[in-house]
Amino acid sequence: MNPSHITSEEIPKDGFVSKFKRRREELGSVLCIGLDPEFEKLPEICQKSDRPLFEFCKAIVSSTSSYAVAWKPNLAFFERFGGKGLLEFEAYVRYAKEVSPDIPIIADAKRGDLANTAKEYAKYYFEFLGVDALTVSPYMGKDSLTPYVDLGGTIFVLGLTSNPSSVDFQKQKLSQNNRYLYEEVAIQMEDLGRSYPGQVGLVVGGTHPEELSNLRKLLPDLYFLIPGFGAQGGDLKSILSASGKNSVVNSSRGITLSSISSEFGSIAKEKAKLVHKAMNEEFSSLV
Repeated sequence: MNPSHITSEEIPKDGFVSKFKRRREELGSVLCIGLDPEFEKLPEICQKSDRPLFEFCKAIVSSTSSYAVAWKPNLAFFERFGGKGLLEFEAYVRYAKEVSPDIPIIADAKRGDLANTAKEYAKYYFEFLGVDALTVSPYMGKDSLTPYVDLGGTIFVLGLTSNPSSVDFQKQKLSQNNRYLYEEVAIQMEDLGRSYPGQVGLVVGGTHPEELSNLRKLLPDLYFLIPGFGAQGGDLKSILSASGKNSVVNSSRGITLSSISSEFGSIAKEKAKLVHKAMNEEFSSLV
């Protein structure tokens, strides 16, 4: 895909943003369900399986798909088990695409490497697996990001993350323009998105409501992937008020790791239903 031939009207019809918008309007929600299958916290019924991570994710997808606007599996919990874990991740992706093809998948891998290496990551995630989006680090510059979008995928670039130590680097000010580093990243990602409409978004932690609001005012059209809601302490009403409809608000442990009983899928469904209802109540007021 040649960026010089893309206009703002040419957002990929089967890409992340198109899928997300359809799902968002259908459900009146922006709930992304994260899949963090930490082995020690899985129900015993899953731990005893030959494919514990896949069986857990399969049950969550089957139980909560009515409320998911997007899925976000975290690669770390699969990579820990080497090749076997990656095979379970790939089985999950195939299953999710089969049973919920209208729900986009964000692979949370936080990749960040030189352009020739990024190209190989891009081929794995977007060509081989066919996920819709990938989280990436911008630290090495734009030429480490373009291989992903050149293949037609969407990237969510780490901007202001939800962890406490995010301030160590992301809130350092640049001497030439007095902007915080995360603000400079956000502005440059908006610029990159002009060449790749619908393919560049930003990760902004829900634990930073004031900064989130300021970024939204600065960048009204950029899509934000927002972790930090639920178990990490982010308040849903504050997040939605600050970020608006162009937001992918993720909840992982608060939904998926709510129970270790054999009924964990049904319990996760009820948790997702509660978040869905809360989002419904706020949705009509969002812009």
